Amino acid sequence: MKWKIGLLLFLTSQLQAQDFYADASSWFGIDPNAGQNSFLTLVIPSGGRYESMASAYTALAMDSGYMESNPAGGSFLKNKELVFFHVDWIADSAIESLYYSIRPEKNDNFGIGIGFKFLHVPFTGYNNWGAQTSSVGWYSESIGTLSVSYGFIKDYYGSNILSIGTSLKVGYRGVQASLEPGQSAVSVMGDIGIMSRFNLFKGYASRDTNFSIGISFKNFGVEFIDNADPLPTQITTGIAWKFIRPITMALDFSVPINLDGSDSEMVSGAIGFDFNVTRFLDIQAGLLLKQGKPRFTLGSQVSMKDFDLIFNYTLDLATQLELFNRMSVGVRINLDSARSLIIRDEVQDLYLTGLKEYSNGNGEKALNYLYEAEKLNPNYRPVKDMIYTIEESLSLENDLRDSIRE
Repeated sequence: MKWKIGLLLFLTSQLQAQDFYADASSWFGIDPNAGQNSFLTLVIPSGGRYESMASAYTALAMDSGYMESNPAGGSFLKNKELVFFHVDWIADSAIESLYYSIRPEKNDNFGIGIGFKFLHVPFTGYNNWGAQTSSVGWYSESIGTLSVSYGFIKDYYGSNILSIGTSLKVGYRGVQASLEPGQSAVSVMGDIGIMSRFNLFKGYASRDTNFSIGISFKNFGVEFIDNADPLPTQITTGIAWKFIRPITMALDFSVPINLDGSDSEMVSGAIGFDFNVTRFLDIQAGLLLKQGKPRFTLGSQVSMKDFDLIFNYTLDLATQLELFNRMSVGVRINLDSARSLIIRDEVQDLYLTGLKEYSNGNGEKALNYLYEAEKLNPNYRPVKDMIYTIEESLSLENDLRDSIRE
């Protein structure tokens, strides 16, 4: 009897949650121009923070999600990384994504990224009992991306302040001929983005900047097919602010534009939060405010030694309020995290050793340590400043000695 009561309470709570969500969704109305664009895979997040923060990521771009949000973010990445995402989307459909990002060692001002995204939608028949009865066809979209960014200005600790980036995308839409003959098509499009990071209203000590702004012009291009629908082109601006050490807040504002002159979708806004709970756990949440398409997101990232595990849940009008509906999982492999940490620690040790030697009056010996640190990281400003100070001090000492001898 107890289990029946428990089941009844559970079903009642589910129905109440569904009713509340239906009512809440109606507050946002209906966008009459929704669904009029082609290659909508471009606006479905692949996963990671980009998805879990409701796409409020234009000014943040902390990982490979920059290839979907703002191509300028590549030059800000700290590590070379390889990321795989799987999104369990509507019904039997799924989205698979693979991204590879790198900053070349010889010139770390550059950021280079390669990505691939694939959507597959099988058209399957079911009976009244939910059993599969037939498979009548399929629809797929594939997007390949090449992204390049460049950072122009370094801050005191050698990190980029300003970056610009661009992406070239090639898309292919496959439609089984038995469903709709002649609808398969190829599209070429691109993105352009700008991003800047600096300190603003920062009430804690950290080498990392706490404020960023960004703007991106995404998905402008052409689809090579007669009577093609416009691509989901949009201009997005955003800000991100880490107002206290564990919490980052991001805001985005997007304006869709149909390049063929037709009426586009309504403007939208998104807000997202990233909570650094512990050294190995981050939790994100976000809300997309868009007419006819509200979206609530929740995600987490568990950091291991050389890889991260990523889990996200999204609730929107295309899904139901169920635990395993619209879930995404991902794995991020930090290909050079260990090496970068070793170099960073070694530079710091050499810098501190140089300071110690200089304080003991051993200027020449201090310079040797600082020169080694500069070789490992030429952009680390404290080392450069100390080298200049010691060289000037030793030069002044030599001039004094020469004057005394004369």
